[in-house]
Amino acid sequence: MSGTLLGNIAAFFYYLYFQFVGTTLIFVLFRREKPLFKLLTGSAAGSLLLTWLPLLPSFFCGFTLLSHILALLLTLPMLVMALRVYHMSRPLGENIRGIFISLAGHLPFLTVLFLFMIFWACLLHTHILLPDETGAIYTGQCTYGDMNMHLGFITSLARQGTFPPDYSIMPGVRLSYPFLSDSISSSLYLLGASLRTAYILPMLFAMAQILTAVYLFADVLFTSRGKSFARKAGMLACVLFFLNGGFGFAYFLDWSKEPNYAFSDIFTGFYTTPTNLVNQNIRWVNVIADIFLPQRASLFGYAVLFPTLLLLYRAAFQNRREYFPPAGLFAAGLPMIHTHSFLSTGVISAAWLLLWLFQRMFPAPENRRQDTQAPASAPPESGSLSETSPSSAGRIQAGLRHPGFGILAVFVCVMCLLQSAQNRSLLTPGLLMFLGIGFFAAAAGFGVYLLICYVKRHGWRELLTCWGVYLAFILTLALPQLLFWTFGQVAEGGFVRGHFNWGNQGDPYLWFYLKNIGAPLLLIFGGICACGRKRAPLFLPALFLWLLGELIVFTPNTYDNNKILYAAYFLLCLGAAEYGVELYEKIKQFRGVRLFAAAFLFSCVFSALLTLGRETVSRYQLYSTTQTALAEYVEEHTSPDSVFLTGIRHNNEIASLTGRNIVCGADSFLYFHGLDTSRRKTDIRLMYEAPLEHMDLYEKYHVDYVIISAYERNSYQIDEAAFEAAFTEILSFGDAALYAVTKM
Repeated sequence: MSGTLLGNIAAFFYYLYFQFVGTTLIFVLFRREKPLFKLLTGSAAGSLLLTWLPLLPSFFCGFTLLSHILALLLTLPMLVMALRVYHMSRPLGENIRGIFISLAGHLPFLTVLFLFMIFWACLLHTHILLPDETGAIYTGQCTYGDMNMHLGFITSLARQGTFPPDYSIMPGVRLSYPFLSDSISSSLYLLGASLRTAYILPMLFAMAQILTAVYLFADVLFTSRGKSFARKAGMLACVLFFLNGGFGFAYFLDWSKEPNYAFSDIFTGFYTTPTNLVNQNIRWVNVIADIFLPQRASLFGYAVLFPTLLLLYRAAFQNRREYFPPAGLFAAGLPMIHTHSFLSTGVISAAWLLLWLFQRMFPAPENRRQDTQAPASAPPESGSLSETSPSSAGRIQAGLRHPGFGILAVFVCVMCLLQSAQNRSLLTPGLLMFLGIGFFAAAAGFGVYLLICYVKRHGWRELLTCWGVYLAFILTLALPQLLFWTFGQVAEGGFVRGHFNWGNQGDPYLWFYLKNIGAPLLLIFGGICACGRKRAPLFLPALFLWLLGELIVFTPNTYDNNKILYAAYFLLCLGAAEYGVELYEKIKQFRGVRLFAAAFLFSCVFSALLTLGRETVSRYQLYSTTQTALAEYVEEHTSPDSVFLTGIRHNNEIASLTGRNIVCGADSFLYFHGLDTSRRKTDIRLMYEAPLEHMDLYEKYHVDYVIISAYERNSYQIDEAAFEAAFTEILSFGDAALYAVTKM
């Protein structure tokens, strides 16, 4: 658990080596790109290489040191060839000088990135296995729960080496949760890093990748409007996305008429923050505090999702077809990193393919500099589908100049009608599934129509060499993952079902989102209403994702649909940032506008700042001195494949810190993975309360050791006399005892 100095150094350089390999390959493949773009995609590629390459030999030789050596050897020829090609293109000194000159143009963002990463590192330091002088381990508020599960995945994979792995908290059941967000830390832990270092190091890089991707996406989208505009929009998009909050702060002010809360409660209570106040239906949590910090799958999923979308956008809408293959490779690596991110990639890809086909069938006139400047009667280009019916095409193109307001109005009306029907108990899960599937089936039908028209006019060649390649990579590499890990558990757990309004607990639809998203909703609505043809790639997939997240859920926890909605929110923030910067540029000469803009931004981020302040000062004991001492003994003196009988608690030191198997873990993890624990929980009670009468259960679960501590004594009426008489006590520390099971 503590690692060694040599092990930490080896793991650190092993991680940096894969970052270097990925970055070098991208610099060679994307020669025409700017350095910041190459650094982002190269870092993401390096993380994917470290995630996936050790796993391929692990199917044959286990998740062992050998599999990691083989992964290293596999990359060496690629690295040598890439370095040779890169060196031959330009002198090394000239290349490095050009990189720094280009990065200097992004100095304001890089300064913000540097300061934010210091703050992020401080959060990780205080939240991830922070020890005190007694040996107890502390954490923050948001990581008190989920981190225990991720620790168990990391340690069990590294210590047991079994691949594909089973749940260490439910042995005998294949681990189908997207565990590759943890296997990257398992690799570092296996190489000798401390558990704390192995957990933190990849999270530092993942957050830098996400922040840079949000900024760069705006830079790519809006460069045609000038570098200054694009970079302002990029900074604003980062603010809106990462400091998302809402009006939850109002519940903690004196004039809010909410006597249940005081302002000090934000910094002293447990989950009484302005972005996570369930009793007041505040559910739109801050992405830093409640998504990226505690939920590693979301963090590492978005770290791949955003660069994937950036590559795909450039390939589809900026004529960089050579980016389709790497975009397909990136997307194909997502299913077992973060399934929701892979689903979001699929929906966005489908929407972009629809737009790609539409733009080729109904191209904008060549004299249109911006879609909002074209006359309604602009003639269609030759070669479009509308050659035989120009008036029809003209009406279609005119209607698409500013469709945002109409689409937004229809969407809101439909959602409000659905909520009204739900309040009258007219909605059923089956009906919601039908509505959701019907909408996407209609979109798919329109896409098939466009596809047929496109193939008739242009043939298959262009389509197959771009989108066909992208889809081929996904089907070849991602489908086996889904078949092997995901689909079985989804089917058995009954994950997919209809459900309306993912997190709303009774508020009117518009009011729920107004108080949860807050002031940024005004910019989002403005951006949608001003949306023209060029911004359809932002708002159409966001609409698709939002409908999906509101009508169909994909896990037993309906709240998890926010992981789909945040992907849509990312796209909406980009459009909102463009609209906000454009609006400010138009009115900034008026008196008082700057003060108003500052006040508006403050209202956008105030709740998030308070929540992050709460996380900064939060401190809770996660494992006591007794628990850590017991974990250290178990790790040093028991076999990695031993099975322990313990109570069912989320902060289980045996499963989380030692990587050993326990009979059954907490429902807060397993239930939401679709697993039924009722039988095992009953058996655990019998094994504790009448051990001699149920030795067959010890054999059934292959139990080697039993833990009896204050937690077990409070949970069960333990027959301790039977344990003392028939089992072998091998350790007693504080209020805990460790017994070895006497084999019959």
